[in-house]
Amino acid sequence: MSDLQAENIYYLGPDGSNAHFAMQNFLKVCDIDLENKIPCRSIRHALEALEKDVNSLCVLPIENSIEGIVRETIDNLLKRKDKTIQILAEYTLPIRHMLLSKGTDKLKIKKIISHPQALAQCSGNIYKNCPEAELKDVSSTSYAAQKVSEEQDITLAAIANESCAKLFNLNILETDLNDEPDNKTRFYLLGRQQLKNIESGKTAIVLSTKNESGALCEALKIIAKHNFNLTYIDSRPSKKKLGEYLFFMELEGIISDKKTQNVIKELSQNADFVSVLGSFKIFN
Repeated sequence: MSDLQAENIYYLGPDGSNAHFAMQNFLKVCDIDLENKIPCRSIRHALEALEKDVNSLCVLPIENSIEGIVRETIDNLLKRKDKTIQILAEYTLPIRHMLLSKGTDKLKIKKIISHPQALAQCSGNIYKNCPEAELKDVSSTSYAAQKVSEEQDITLAAIANESCAKLFNLNILETDLNDEPDNKTRFYLLGRQQLKNIESGKTAIVLSTKNESGALCEALKIIAKHNFNLTYIDSRPSKKKLGEYLFFMELEGIISDKKTQNVIKELSQNADFVSVLGSFKIFN
């Protein structure tokens, strides 16, 4: 039995979404047994549900190998009010997009709906297979499949996975729609507890540097001096003042290690602020 105890887990739904599969994998690899698995219509709603429900967990996408960071997750994570919510684990899921419709002829498709990252990941093949189709963003790939199933329109299609085709009784018009075959998405497991006895993993931090020449460079020098592998860095607007940015970073190492504590301490002494978003175990 896992040391993570919760009654509910929230994820970007509906059922059949990639976040749904990531959630199922988290429960398996972390040996979590809980009562309720609750789909949410957006990343923001999933995090809001987690904040209101102290006895819960949450699964959200953080990065795709083709399209990069999922900015909605980062932005909502950075502005969370409950700072006890931490990143607990990471799971990487292979992604295989398909073109789904009630119709049977992809040449008749006039409109394709899906999550914006899925549309971007398949843009080349969409143009190749349905060059005249209008593209429209929706909150998730599974929601796109659900919407197509509810419409009596054979010219409407969704980009989603094979399970969505079965779940919503849709035809598969194209099986491999990914522009790049090695398409994967990283997901975070979020909660207020910590997995115990983590021997290795990563630590996510957010920092704000002084608004002066070379400030970010100095922070990176500190990380290099302590011989840390910086696995990810991204900048986000502070939303307080034009030209001010927050830097989201992932470092190899966990917060229980003295070495990690030392680098964070030195970063804190040289930056406006540093906040630890969690040390987490990596599952592949």
